[in-house]
Amino acid sequence: MIGLIQQTLLGLLDASGVPDARAEVLRRVGLPAEMHFRIDTDYDDDQADALLAQSCAVLNLTQEQAFEAFATAFLAATRQRFPAFYAMSRNSRAFLARQAAIHNVMASGLRNPDRRRVINDKFQIISLGNGDLRVVYNSPRRWCGLYLALAREVARFYGDRLEITVAECRQRGDGQCAFQLHWPDLQGPTTPAETTAGASEHRE
Repeated sequence: MIGLIQQTLLGLLDASGVPDARAEVLRRVGLPAEMHFRIDTDYDDDQADALLAQSCAVLNLTQEQAFEAFATAFLAATRQRFPAFYAMSRNSRAFLARQAAIHNVMASGLRNPDRRRVINDKFQIISLGNGDLRVVYNSPRRWCGLYLALAREVARFYGDRLEITVAECRQRGDGQCAFQLHWPDLQGPTTPAETTAGASEHRE
């Protein structure tokens, strides 16, 4: 898993107000207190699972609550690091339509081609004729709740109303996760104009 995920998670621990939360989580996972995750490096997925589980335990959060907090922090971090990703889209539909490509750009610095291929194959975005998007998420990590939290946070950033239907989910025994994203106030398919406005037009 790309180190930006772990960086953001450790940042949440630092901002939590729980004394020594970062050091305690790292200790429980068996990592040194000075551990630093690089955003251009791929780290062990099982380690990321352990970091999430121990962060929930130390902060007394459910996984869903942790994902919601993570989504807010992740958008703040990526808007600062990668403002062009947000400036390219007028609304959340256009942003999420290119989300798989953005995800792959973040993985492009990985040196191992096999790991890069695994990350690139994780998401598939299908534009439907009515303007909805079908998102297929393939990962044994079962962090689909994180994608849903991030999609909702993206919609809040752009001020859009987003409805999400979970069509398939590994958590309930399906072979993959699949979601349908629907914007009640955005009619018709994604248009080229949706992808050209700057993020400066948006309101928090």
